Amino acid sequence: MPHVLKETLEALSKLNYTNYEVLVIINNTPEDFYKAPIKALCEELGDKFIYLDIECTGFKAGALNKALDFINPDADILAVIDADYVISPNWLVELVPIFDDPKVALVQAPQDHRDGKESLLKTAMNAEYAGFFDIGMVERNEENAIVAHGTMLMVRLSAFNEVGKWNTDTIVEDSELGLRLFEAGYIGHYTNRRYGYGLLPDTIEAFKNQRHRWAYGAIQILKKHWPHFKPSSKTLTRAQKHHFITGWFFWLSDALGTVTSVLNIIWVPVIIFVGVTIPTIALTVPILTAFLVNVIHSFVLYRTRVKADFYHSLLGAIAAMSLQLTIFKAVYDGFVKDRLPFVRTEKGGNSKKSLENPIKNEIILATLLIGSFIALTMTNHQRITEVYIFSLTLLVQSIPYISAIVLRLIEKSSQKNV
Repeated sequence: MPHVLKETLEALSKLNYTNYEVLVIINNTPEDFYKAPIKALCEELGDKFIYLDIECTGFKAGALNKALDFINPDADILAVIDADYVISPNWLVELVPIFDDPKVALVQAPQDHRDGKESLLKTAMNAEYAGFFDIGMVERNEENAIVAHGTMLMVRLSAFNEVGKWNTDTIVEDSELGLRLFEAGYIGHYTNRRYGYGLLPDTIEAFKNQRHRWAYGAIQILKKHWPHFKPSSKTLTRAQKHHFITGWFFWLSDALGTVTSVLNIIWVPVIIFVGVTIPTIALTVPILTAFLVNVIHSFVLYRTRVKADFYHSLLGAIAAMSLQLTIFKAVYDGFVKDRLPFVRTEKGGNSKKSLENPIKNEIILATLLIGSFIALTMTNHQRITEVYIFSLTLLVQSIPYISAIVLRLIEKSSQKNV
């Protein structure tokens, strides 16, 4: 919406930095309702603001590449923000000096949000995002292995041109660019100090679409860059390989959670009607152990690193777990489908109401898993320990889908209070 971008541009006009220009990229937008107010505002704000009305292919990456033709020839650094971000006046003046080191090609500040208290749903989503930026990115920064994001990002222009600009063959062009810069031997820096605040997704559906894009894009990057992660490759350090591989493993393990849930549901009738028990260690103990370790690990880190209380840690955990089926679909799509379109995240109260329930598949899986837990417990007349453990595993596996239901109830409650 124009009023959202208006706030962003007005904040940029107040930067405590003299030598900068702002390219305002409006791409593939025919409606004057969106364009006319922004064009007028750019003229009002002065020569630093350059309005670009672009028609292009390649989604966001294509628009960014086309805008490169309009950059001042004396520019040394590219700074990228999303249209909904309100920036601190000190963003450039405090972070640009890091580029005095010629090996630095990337400086990243965290994403954060200014509407986290607007509803309980947004509070939960904001808590979930904070975990990555206050835990994962801080740890990655120690090993020069940060993930580049499409907002609050600064890149050295000469290094950017050296590695080949934005790639249009992935929908996470920012993260893919960051990895190419590391492969070229450059350094990236991350600060967890907040210099800008954007807007959260409006709905669960928008939240899921955004996470699908991130996970799908991660698989695209994995397929494209895997030769750099072979033991024989010297383009990345061992620590960099470790952080990126474990990051991809996170997506894959979340997807595997859905696969094992479905397989265990299929096995339940065999236990009940055929009387065949299961190998406890192989199908139950790893799942239960991993769940327990992840819960303890997450809550401890949220308490110590994010400085979140139990309430916000719980909300963040619910939001994170609710995405398991979404991540499974993204990983599946990443391996079997090429070049899915970029789906914009609906923000700023601009989301369209959907008649379809965004968690219908989660409801089905939660029902089947809980039903299987009850059925196994009720029919275990011989009190076989392995069956009880297996039924408990099914109950634990239902928690991500129950979390999605809880998040949907929170969303419904928030909508009633508006």
